[in-house]
Amino acid sequence: MTSSKVHVLALPLPVQGHINPLLQFCKRLEAKGVKATFVNTVFLSKSVHADPKSTLNFETISDGYDDGGHAAAESFEAYVEKFTTVGSKTLADLIRKLEDNGQPVQAVIYDPHLKWALDVAKQFGLVTAAFFTQTCAVNSVYY
Repeated sequence: MTSSKVHVLALPLPVQGHINPLLQFCKRLEAKGVKATFVNTVFLSKSVHADPKSTLNFETISDGYDDGGHAAAESFEAYVEKFTTVGSKTLADLIRKLEDNGQPVQAVIYDPHLKWALDVAKQFGLVTAAFFTQTCAVNSVYY
């Protein structure tokens, strides 16, 4: 069934302090009539349970550490490197799957620490938006 709603994928950095703000933003989008799909890693999806009353959709991608998350990596740098490779492929696979199931994605909202998500979205010609979880004051340090 094809939906006429705008459909966005939301991809947080899978660490504490980044997941919940984007999840709350997705709930607000849903309340405004936007179809939102929250994308989490396979490992983290095992510990998160959706509210049965929620209309929010949940999907998973692999970070390459499906049984242990970033704690299973030798270092944070190793985790980021593997997540970049495996996450890029599995995000592209997810976008294709949703398209094939009549739920095409029009936009990707991503954590700016996952810059590879921007590259994947651009391959599909999708609109993108970076979602910063910190305050504007912290963002000013970067620029």
